Order: sequence, then structure tokens, then C-alpha cells
Amino acid sequence: MCELRSGSQLIEHSTKAEERGLDFLSISDHIHPWLPEHEHSPFAWSVLGGVAAATSTIDIITGVTCPTFRYHPVIIAQAAATIAEMSNGRFTLGLGSGERLNEHVTGTEFPAVDLRHAMLHEAMDLMTELWTGEFITHRGDHFDADHVKIYEQAGTPVPMVLAVSGDQSLDLARDTRCAGIMAIDPDAELVEGWLERGGSAAGTWAEVPFAWEPTKEAGLKTARRFRFGIQGWEVAAELPNPAYFEAATQFLFDEQIGDAVPHGPDPEPYVQAMQGFLDAGFSNIAIVPVGDDFDATMDFWENDVRPQLQLSTGTTNGK
Repeated sequence: MCELRSGSQLIEHSTKAEERGLDFLSISDHIHPWLPEHEHSPFAWSVLGGVAAATSTIDIITGVTCPTFRYHPVIIAQAAATIAEMSNGRFTLGLGSGERLNEHVTGTEFPAVDLRHAMLHEAMDLMTELWTGEFITHRGDHFDADHVKIYEQAGTPVPMVLAVSGDQSLDLARDTRCAGIMAIDPDAELVEGWLERGGSAAGTWAEVPFAWEPTKEAGLKTARRFRFGIQGWEVAAELPNPAYFEAATQFLFDEQIGDAVPHGPDPEPYVQAMQGFLDAGFSNIAIVPVGDDFDATMDFWENDVRPQLQLSTGTTNGK
């Protein structure tokens, strides 16, 4: 959980994750944390460079980057190609239409979702064109690129994964030739829709928060750090800064948070949460350590949670 860690801590955790045999690392791409108490939000692309240099086998994905407001797609095309080269092809670019929390900060208008999707579509097409290694001039509805060439990884496209929530975003993933989809809900219809559009089951991504603590009471306190994530996308995409998320979540009961965020020492809630995504057909599930004891959380995953999961054919034990 990048909003709780410094960049140097994230790099340290990445090497530990690789040593434990996990399959991939996921990093959010924010300028703000979700809540004032989080206290961190390092620049994702600086951290990614450190992670690429510090690891050698584990895959890396952004979860997710918005290439349309705070960034220009030309810049993300170069950044992604650079991390792909530094990691020897271990990098996947996860993309989304963004949250006001991060994308309004340069004074750019944050428009309605239909326009955000149109901008994202154009940005993804432009990045794909740039990765051909040719000089590109583009005059689009939303973005211009003037005689620009990406020299890193020239001719090698970076795999893209799109955050999806329904048919419109699934169509966008298909139309932009994405390698996969990412979702926050264990919705089998999203996986089925992806497969119907010609996508691969191996290219499905999700995440589950782990608020492990040695007691249930301590776990519930830690779970409150993740309360921003239980209000739904309509809220999460529109609030402009951490103070608004603090106000929006101040009246959530402990019972509501506890029901939504697996916490404490009992493995059953974690197993149920992860099994829901597995049963829905998701293949790559990120564990989000919400607590401060990374090693204990990973021990709990390896010893108490993973052995109880019922894995479907083609799903790797250890995501």
C-alpha cells in the first residue's frame, strides 16, 4: 500500500517479495494519498526505477496510471518503455481514467467519465504508435505529439492492462488491444466479458487488502486505514483531496469497515475475499499489506491463507 510507505520502503518490500517467490508487484500512481493519516505518496516512476534495478525476476505492474491529465501520454510512453528496458521486459502498464484526487492538481479540468474514456482511448492509441520506434506526429481531439520518437525499447510495445467496471471499459480494452483487465470487485461478468471479447484469462488482475494484526481489535484499527476503498467508485473518482475522503468516511461504523476489509489473525475472511476473485476467474491477485509488519503479513499469507485457497485450472499458487 504505497500511501503508507516511503519510496525506499517500497523498494525494500519489493526485494523481500521477490525472495518469497511472489509473482508480481503492483504500485499505485498517485500524487496524493487517500487519507491524511497515510502520510506518504512517493512518485511512482522513481520507485519503479529503483524496483526494476533492485529485482531480477518478479513482474511489475502499475495499478493504475492515468495518462491523460497529470501526465501527457508521450511522457508515459517514454516512462513505460524505460522501465520495461530496465526490468528486462518484466513491466506491464496498468491504465485507468483517473481520480479527481490526483488529476486536478495541475489545474486541468477533470471532465465527465465519457470524455475521460475518449481521452484514454486516444492516449492508448498514441502510446501504441509511439512504441513502434518511428517518428510520430499526431494531431488528435485531445492530444498532440510533434515529431517525437521513443528510443528506449524501440519497436517493442509495452503490454497494457485496463481498469474496467463494465461493458464500455471492456470494449475499450478490446479496441486498444490490451493484454488484460484489472478490477476492484470479484465480478465474474467482467472476466466473462473479457473472454468474450477475445481476452485471455491469464490477463485478469485484482487486489485484496490484508489488515493482518495479532489481535482482532488491532486488526480493525488497521483496517480503518483502508476505509476509503469501501464507498464505491462513484465517490472514489470524484473527491479532490485527502481531507474530503476523511470527511466522507468519518461516519463509517467499525462493523461496516470490518465486514469490507479482512483484518486480524483469523485467516477465514482473507480466504473468502481471495476465493471470491478466484471463483470469478481472476488469475493475478495482489495482496495489499495495510498493516506495518510486512514480514508477519507475508508469513500469514504463506502459512495460513494460501494453503486454504481452492485454485482453478491455470491459476498460479502464489500471486
